[in-house]
Amino acid sequence: QVSFAIEEGELVGFLGPNGAGKTSTLKMLSGLLHPTAGSARVLSSVPWQRDDGYRRQFALLLGQKNQLWWDLPARESLELNSKIYGIPAPVFERTVAELTELLSVRDKLDVMVRELSLGERMKMELIAALLHQPKVLFLDEPTIGLDVVSQKVVREFLRDYNATQKITIVLTSHYMTDIQELCRRVIIIDHGKIFFDGRLSDVVDRFAR
Repeated sequence: QVSFAIEEGELVGFLGPNGAGKTSTLKMLSGLLHPTAGSARVLSSVPWQRDDGYRRQFALLLGQKNQLWWDLPARESLELNSKIYGIPAPVFERTVAELTELLSVRDKLDVMVRELSLGERMKMELIAALLHQPKVLFLDEPTIGLDVVSQKVVREFLRDYNATQKITIVLTSHYMTDIQELCRRVIIIDHGKIFFDGRLSDVVDRFAR
């Protein structure tokens, strides 16, 4: 009973308590989980059919999971991703230069991932997720455990990237500052059911007391 539609370029907060089904929903929309009932389409594709055309157009970033190789410099993991996605070398170099500049981690590219701070590592994870310029980005707790400054940098980056690239973003977070600063619309679920879908300002009006 989770039914919703998200338009191109929207940045939507997907909220709910632990165990509500947020991550499970994102994993279904990414094709990692096959639902027992119901249907879904993302960019006109059925996610769990896992066709290459769809997989090249989205990215999933789980705040508590690493996609970068722990014992390699971040640059080498990014280069591996570029080969997997068939990104031409000039495009790869330009994209990495732009994203590392925006996230202030250009000087960390040749540092072993395990030696990066948590904030630096999350920024590199974000770069890895955006390397192939996806049209849809699923973010599951991207600022979890980050210090206040790193949280702010990541939020500002996501806001600007969404505005300039028109990328569609679905964001889960337990930090309400993330939601307040990034999302006009929120979907709130609990026990696998939606009980609110609308403007963030309406949540305050209806539930603040």
